[in-house]
Amino acid sequence: MSTNKPQKRVVIVGGGPAGLMAATQLLASDCELILVDQKASIGRKFLVAGDGGFNLTHSETIKSFVEKYDSLWIKNAVAQFTNTDFVAFLHELGIPTMIGSSGKVFPEEDTKPIQVLNAWKAHLGDRVNYHLGWKLEDFQDGIAHFSAEEKTHTLSYDYLVLCLGGKSWSVTGSDGTWETLLKSKEVPIIPFTSSNSGLELYDNWLPEIDGQIIKNVLVSCKGFSCHGDVVCTKYGLEGKPIYAVNRGVRQDERPAITIDFKPQMQVDKIAQILKKAKTPTQGLKELKLSPVALFWLKTFVSKEAYNDSKKLAQHIKAFKVGIKGFRPIDEVISTAGGVAIAAIDEFGELLNQSKVFCAGEMIDWDAPTGGYLIQGCVSSGFVAGKRIANQLNK
Repeated sequence: MSTNKPQKRVVIVGGGPAGLMAATQLLASDCELILVDQKASIGRKFLVAGDGGFNLTHSETIKSFVEKYDSLWIKNAVAQFTNTDFVAFLHELGIPTMIGSSGKVFPEEDTKPIQVLNAWKAHLGDRVNYHLGWKLEDFQDGIAHFSAEEKTHTLSYDYLVLCLGGKSWSVTGSDGTWETLLKSKEVPIIPFTSSNSGLELYDNWLPEIDGQIIKNVLVSCKGFSCHGDVVCTKYGLEGKPIYAVNRGVRQDERPAITIDFKPQMQVDKIAQILKKAKTPTQGLKELKLSPVALFWLKTFVSKEAYNDSKKLAQHIKAFKVGIKGFRPIDEVISTAGGVAIAAIDEFGELLNQSKVFCAGEMIDWDAPTGGYLIQGCVSSGFVAGKRIANQLNK
């Protein structure tokens, strides 16, 4: 009689960077690997994200890198699989990288997102079996249930890795519908909210700004700040500095951002230029402020302050803009919220569901754009996959 033990099975649900990295860590383990995705192809959000400038991570030191994340859990995950680890892995896939002027890490020029995805799939090879177009409906006692084209399917599992995404860009499959399922299993869920989102302004701030760019400013809110260019739209503001202060806006009871229109110049120097000018308006033009800054200063600064060079200089250095709210959650770059950190252990395993792990955007962590989101996903997938591999290899 054979004494061979049956091969363990690991089912990974979600074919984004977190799921792919979890599978990667299990390639050398003696297990059957199955990857399921509710879309007809994997990596849909990964491919869409590449349309906006395909930065995969950032080149800064790991000490400052991890500080871009909001929770100790994701910081610890990123410390275990760092930005330099990810770059080394990409090179292993045959994807050489380059560092942009802002420190972001990109694939070398002319490398498309689909090429990166295909190289990753080739690396996984025939060790991974794919079931595409399958939507997770339930899981319990080592059995996962799926629906596909009005049919139902079941898969047994020894380990289940959930990489189900957040709630933005639902067309890619990142729709957050799994929230109801996990709540039914008494998994604590933090409500989803927009992150890396444009900010909507009140109507009286909007005339004359659509299509304008406010260049080289410093945007701040509740301890968060970022230099860069702000893009004005018919509803409000977009751009890297706006996304970077989202977390502060969420923490503010009466949300407002502060814009320094001349971050490279001290307030006394600005006041001196304004004082020497024939009129305040002439002084503002000499400072080469953007048309939007001129419009806002003329509209919202009191007549008394406008005609006082010191007070006007202070407004230029710290101009308050009231925030009406975030853009609709489905169109934002990412979401905060999801599976509560308190619901998982350090590896992402659910505390009330043995051998069921979570990874990626479905966990309640937050980070700015610029490579930190993809890095957080692959690092969390690494931690879950490595943990399962270690348990299988015991």
